[in-house]
Amino acid sequence: MPPCTCFKYGSAESSVAICGFLDPIDLRRSGDRMETSDVGKWLQRDVNCLADPQRSVRKRSLEKLSMVAELAAKFGQGHLVSFFQSHLFEPLVRCFADPIEKNRELGIRTCTEYAKLGAIAGDGREKALVVAIHARIGKAPFPEGAEELRLQLLDLLALVLHGAMPDDSTFTTSIGDVMETLAKTATDPFPDAKKACCDAILVLAAKWPAQVKMHLATLARPLTMNLSHQHARIRLCTLQALEVVVPCGSTTLPELMKDVLLPNLSRVMFDRSAAVRKQLVQAMATWCLRIDELRAFEAALLPLFLSGLADESPEVQSHSLVLLGQLSTLWVSDPLHAEHDDVDESMAAVVTPPFTARPPLGARLVTRRLLAQLLPSLLDQCADWTVQTREKATSILRVVLVLAEDAADAHVAAILAALAKTCRDDEPVVVTSVQSAMAVVGHFANPDLIFSSLLPLAAGRLPGQDTSHHRTNGLVLLSMAIAGMAQPTILPHMERITEALADAGLREADAPELQEKLSLLTATIVTTGAPLLATHDSWGFRLFWVLSQMIASTPEDSTAFDTATNGLLALATALQLDVPGLYLRFLSPLVETISAKNAVWSKASPHRVLFDSLARRGGKACGAALPVLLPVLLRHLDPARDADVRLAFLALLETMLGNPEMAPAFQPFASTLLVKAITPNIVWQGGKVAATIRKVAMACTYTLLRQGLATTPCLFEAAPVMLPVLKAALDDGDAKTRQLVCLALQFLFVALPNALGQEPVAQLYHDLLKRLDDSNDLVRKAACATFVEFLRAAPTAHFQGTIIDYSMDALFVHLDDNDSEVQAAVFAVLLETKRIDATRLRQKANENRSRLRSPFYCDQLLL
Repeated sequence: MPPCTCFKYGSAESSVAICGFLDPIDLRRSGDRMETSDVGKWLQRDVNCLADPQRSVRKRSLEKLSMVAELAAKFGQGHLVSFFQSHLFEPLVRCFADPIEKNRELGIRTCTEYAKLGAIAGDGREKALVVAIHARIGKAPFPEGAEELRLQLLDLLALVLHGAMPDDSTFTTSIGDVMETLAKTATDPFPDAKKACCDAILVLAAKWPAQVKMHLATLARPLTMNLSHQHARIRLCTLQALEVVVPCGSTTLPELMKDVLLPNLSRVMFDRSAAVRKQLVQAMATWCLRIDELRAFEAALLPLFLSGLADESPEVQSHSLVLLGQLSTLWVSDPLHAEHDDVDESMAAVVTPPFTARPPLGARLVTRRLLAQLLPSLLDQCADWTVQTREKATSILRVVLVLAEDAADAHVAAILAALAKTCRDDEPVVVTSVQSAMAVVGHFANPDLIFSSLLPLAAGRLPGQDTSHHRTNGLVLLSMAIAGMAQPTILPHMERITEALADAGLREADAPELQEKLSLLTATIVTTGAPLLATHDSWGFRLFWVLSQMIASTPEDSTAFDTATNGLLALATALQLDVPGLYLRFLSPLVETISAKNAVWSKASPHRVLFDSLARRGGKACGAALPVLLPVLLRHLDPARDADVRLAFLALLETMLGNPEMAPAFQPFASTLLVKAITPNIVWQGGKVAATIRKVAMACTYTLLRQGLATTPCLFEAAPVMLPVLKAALDDGDAKTRQLVCLALQFLFVALPNALGQEPVAQLYHDLLKRLDDSNDLVRKAACATFVEFLRAAPTAHFQGTIIDYSMDALFVHLDDNDSEVQAAVFAVLLETKRIDATRLRQKANENRSRLRSPFYCDQLLL
């Protein structure tokens, strides 16, 4: 602490300079006067000692003089106050600048105690105290280094302000020093000093608003810095101080509001303390009540006030509702709101949280009047880079839209354009907020405006917006808006809604998020439009198309698939059908629509994907629609088509043939399928893909024959084409294909007993016997079973001679196979040869009995 220059020590007659603002007094002459009273006799020496060079002497005197309560009890409060005013005040004030901290503390504390007794009133003492306090804490850096003493000085200043009279012209001239002192102490790092500063400001603004107006900027700028203080109580008291000083006004208020107040207050909306946010709402309400001074800032202040209605704290919301009711009373009487409130009174039944009834008339009127000014800023903030700002802006926007009701129609395009940027935000809290705002738009805005803007966006019909991103945005906004609409509002627009949803660009898009949103919206429309779907077949057809496309093009474990499946069930219920009945009604016309003009699809074509799904899930409906489905199958199983397309359709055909619900319908078309679709794809071609195609085609052949779909006339027609191809396929490189060929021939021979001519027998027997040497045991067993049926498929005369002799020799070789199951299968074939030439069989059995490791089967043949 630098040495104090406020004291000049000398004789008793020497003058004492009181910090430059009090006139020197003659202590001896004063002492003579004090001797006339008891107080003076007792305290004369202590008063004189306040100017002593010795710090300990000054301290002892201050300690004695600081016992105000004891002195008042001893001498009487009136005598003590009189003594203080005439003799003690000036020396005590000088102690504010004592070099010793303890002495300064005692001096300030003593003066404060006398101030509580009302001893400082009158004769310019208030002004003298203000000057002394200003000298200690009205400059930066603070001459007073002790933070506790700065706090005591502020408490003393508050007492001075409480006691001073507003009409005291002498004190009024010192308000400038008071303002400067408070402005400096607002930046004090000591939190308690900041709070004491704000408490003093409350008194100052209440008593001297005209003087505050002249110094508002000086006070407001440092105050706003405390809005970001780490202590909530400091932020709270700062808002309380700003609440009372800003309405005092200033010539610089517009600049101050724009550059200082509004930017800082906007951040308070995100304060973590509910009490601080509540005080923000209170402050904004107070400012709005002073409408004449702050008329130019209504549009900027209203969102800050409305943030309370969108606050997460129920306490803040309820307080904001009370304040809104009070403000509405003022707003209703505003001459600017003389116009009639022409909103449909049916809206009075609408309850939108946080309101428990229709919002007050005054609030609705002021929001309508300021709507054009409110929206640009709010909509810009909806796309802010910070999550908090986006969430808060959309929440306030929702409240504004609730208050504006149908007045928002003029701004629907701008609102939708802004919310489209955040409707798919990465943060769920923002999406939820946007969803709430869009529900309000859907409820109050003209549906024609909404659908005219969003349906083309979702369908990708707007210039430069034919992308999955823009389409998805349109779908999301449309879903959110429809969620807020009443059913009677939506139904008149079902035609254009279903038409837009069934748009090819939207329906065939492959973006997962778009598919999910499209499924959700379509399912919602099904539920909403259910009452009219039964009488509007075209709507049901479009919705069935969209939902079927989503089921076809999305993974079974996806949300889009589940949503579309549930939507299809809801559609069936709305049409008073079950799901199979739904397919029965719409599958055939849908296939006719997508296969018009004999179109040929690629594997990735959305139409092929849809056709595949319909054919797999249609059940009995596919059987009924087979005359429509079959041309599509034949067209895409032509060997001239791409291999991947043929493979996809063969796999589909195999599934359909194996489905007991639709398989019987294939019977009239079995010959056509075998000759024109399946057999050409079994013809050998090089390559792994071709091998896969042959295997799947053989699976189709086997399934068709196993299901008994090929009648005898059909097989007589198809056999000449099939047998040469199947004979060649017995040598296929894929074991599974060879097995399927054997199984298919087996069913073919069963279906044609004694029907084979001598030439087919001569061509087939050798190739069938070769399969007994196959590397795959399954093929060998299948070949044995097939050879049994082969021996039954022609008259015995066709096997006589070389054929049966060669066959028996080959069979006896394999009767000694290492695999007992193969031995048993070969034995079954030899038993069948007994019917053709028993003598030869007995002869061969005798010859081979001794050659085999076990004569068991030969003995069985000889029985």
